[in-house]
Amino acid sequence: MSLAAAGTAQAGAVLDKIKERGEIVACIKVDYRPFGFRDPSGGMIGLEHDLVDDIQARLSAALGKPIKVQRVPVIAANRVQFLEQGKCDMLMATMTDTPERRRLIRIVEPNYYASGITVMAKKSTPIKKWDDIRGQTLCTSQGAFWNKEYERKYELKLLAFAGIAESEQALRDGRCIGSLTDDSLAASRLTDKEIWGDYEIKLPTQDTKPWGLAVQHGDDDLFKLMTAASIDWHKTGKIVTLEKKWGIEPTDFIKDLHEKYKAK
Repeated sequence: MSLAAAGTAQAGAVLDKIKERGEIVACIKVDYRPFGFRDPSGGMIGLEHDLVDDIQARLSAALGKPIKVQRVPVIAANRVQFLEQGKCDMLMATMTDTPERRRLIRIVEPNYYASGITVMAKKSTPIKKWDDIRGQTLCTSQGAFWNKEYERKYELKLLAFAGIAESEQALRDGRCIGSLTDDSLAASRLTDKEIWGDYEIKLPTQDTKPWGLAVQHGDDDLFKLMTAASIDWHKTGKIVTLEKKWGIEPTDFIKDLHEKYKAK
């Protein structure tokens, strides 16, 4: 019990640590355009990076000194573990909010984004309904919450790769008939006609779920600041504006939350 209490107290003092070192460490993605990717010079940019910049400004104001951001690139397979292990103070990495993850880390509400599951494949691939993928080989990413459920539900043969780039290369190499992915990622990929001109989203989105911004359990002060930030993003329409900035088709999830919090 004493060890658990010490761990909670330590986690709760994260704001003090951030102030002392003048820096917040953010686990974030760089393989998921336009939410997180690298520009031609190698800089990390995207919608989620813009939101981290906003948190940086809020921290600087709250702590009374300039706070920098150290960005730690993560992938789906390691993002939760990195936060659990204290390799970062916060996690914003296109992560679906699930009960299993809530047991491991503390997820902020309201959620800041959402996506659902679909299949991307060549236009010539004969997939018209979800049952058409039954028993087929699909590419996916390790750590995706849907892997086990969809493997069982559709008797799939899944080729799971550590990174999104590896999964997409396997699709282009013909190692699978399609990519089991989320609709936001698929839609962003299809904007690159040079690479993905022969591909399309084959199936209607299902199992739409929200994304979670997270901190460690017991980290009350940073959690409160993140919660206030997320509420304000929806109230002011910041994410609506960022969707436009990054060329993302406006989503009902964001529009509905904007209307909800704007009215309060």
